Amino acid sequence: MNDVKIMIASDVSENSLLMMEQGFKLARQLNGVVWIMHVVDNTSQYSIDVPGLPKVWNWEEAEQYAIEFLTRGTQKYSDVDKEIVIRIGDPKKEIIEQAEKLDISYLVIGTHGKTGLSHWVMRVMQSI
Repeated sequence: MNDVKIMIASDVSENSLLMMEQGFKLARQLNGVVWIMHVVDNTSQYSIDVPGLPKVWNWEEAEQYAIEFLTRGTQKYSDVDKEIVIRIGDPKKEIIEQAEKLDISYLVIGTHGKTGLSHWVMRVMQSI
């Protein structure tokens, strides 16, 4: 297995697909493997920013939506070894815990899609 491990944290917005593209570009450059992670935030009961979901939803429905969204969104990266990871909990805590558990080399994160592409940020952190 490759030593370069990249985690892409996605908020399952359309703008996150652009951020994921940059993460996969990095993986190709470094011959790395990718974990695409989404955390269903169970600290809130409303999902007004997630298209396709009702305003109030259960966590399992949100988890299934994220799996389907990320599976569709990553199909074009068949040349990169990847895995989709979905957790339910506090996003900050879950992302850090999973990155430490997997010994991630690079973490690619962005702002929420609701701020628009002009505020889109890709942040690459070497080791956590």
